[in-house]
Amino acid sequence: MALAAQSTEIELYRPVLGSNSRHPNGWPIRVIVSSQTEARHNRHLWAPTHLVSIRAPASRLLSMIELPPERHLELYFGDATDPDAPDAARAGAIEATFAFIDTLPEDAHLLVHCLRGFGRSTALTLGILARYMAPEEAAAALHALRPEAKPNRHVVGLCDTALGLKGKLAKQALRFPAKVWKG
Repeated sequence: MALAAQSTEIELYRPVLGSNSRHPNGWPIRVIVSSQTEARHNRHLWAPTHLVSIRAPASRLLSMIELPPERHLELYFGDATDPDAPDAARAGAIEATFAFIDTLPEDAHLLVHCLRGFGRSTALTLGILARYMAPEEAAAALHALRPEAKPNRHVVGLCDTALGLKGKLAKQALRFPAKVWKG
C-alpha cells in the first residue's frame, strides 16, 4: 500500500460505508488490512485506535503498536487451510473477532494484520465486511482495500458459517487474487 507522506487520517482510514446502522455504534468500517511487517513499519503513520493481530501459536509480535488490552484483540491460529490441522483457525476466533468489532466506537480506526503474509488478515476482514453488506459487495470492498488479497479459504469458510451465508462468502473468496475486480 503506497502512502504519501502527507496522507491524512481520513485518507488512510476512508470509511467503507457512509453510515452503518447495522453496527451497534455506527462504525462505518474504517480499516486497513496488512501483514505484520507492513503494520510494524507503518505503525506510526497508520496509528490505529484498535488492532486485531493474528499469529500462529508460539510466535511473537515484533515491535507492534502499543494499545490497551481492550483495544487489541490477539488471535492465535496458523495459516492452515486444513480444518483438522492443529493450528487451524476455530469458530471461537471468528466469534471473538465479531464480539470485538461490536465494541468499536463510531470513530475507530481498525488495523487487521497477521504474521507471515496476509491470507488470514484478508480472510478475517472479508468476514467483517460481510457482516454489513452482501458477500459480493464485501468482496469488492476487500479488493478495494487490498487488491492482491488471497484470503485463507478455511478462515473465510468459518466466517461464512458464522454469518449463515451458506457458501456465498466462500464463493467470493475464490475470485482472489484479482488484478481488476469485475462486479
